[in-house]
Amino acid sequence: MTTSIVILISVLISGLLTIFFLNSIVNSRIKNRISEKETPLAVDILKAILFLSGGLLLSELTTSFQTLTKVLPNSFAGNDLLLKEFSYFSIFFGIIVLITILIVWLSSLMYSLISKGKSIFIEATNNNLNAVIIFIGLILALTIASKTGLTPLFDQFIPYPTMPIYH
Repeated sequence: MTTSIVILISVLISGLLTIFFLNSIVNSRIKNRISEKETPLAVDILKAILFLSGGLLLSELTTSFQTLTKVLPNSFAGNDLLLKEFSYFSIFFGIIVLITILIVWLSSLMYSLISKGKSIFIEATNNNLNAVIIFIGLILALTIASKTGLTPLFDQFIPYPTMPIYH
């Protein structure tokens, strides 16, 4: 029960950090293009799909972290266990943040290639919903494709106990 609560709180905090980070990216890209009181609908939709993409990637964190919390008590206890769990969770979260940045960058690059050099952030500030819908398709395709590879990647970091080999 306690482990489940720790995992829930960790994932919620990670979700909040991811949303804050993605919101900062969008705000920095559109900062000088619109007034503070004006927010086009396309910018809100763009932010929503980035939050959804980050959430989909974060959903893969739970399974690997649950496995980790079952494996680590065999090797560590007390404060050492908490420190190891926190460090592995930080590594997993860092990987998700890097993959999220990569997906946003690749989706922006692909949109730029498809639309002959246009920036999705400029199109969103101009309230171009058609451009945002195309970008949504690109980012969801990359997110879903990347999501399937996260758990095997995280499993590489989990220190499973090894069985001795006798000859």
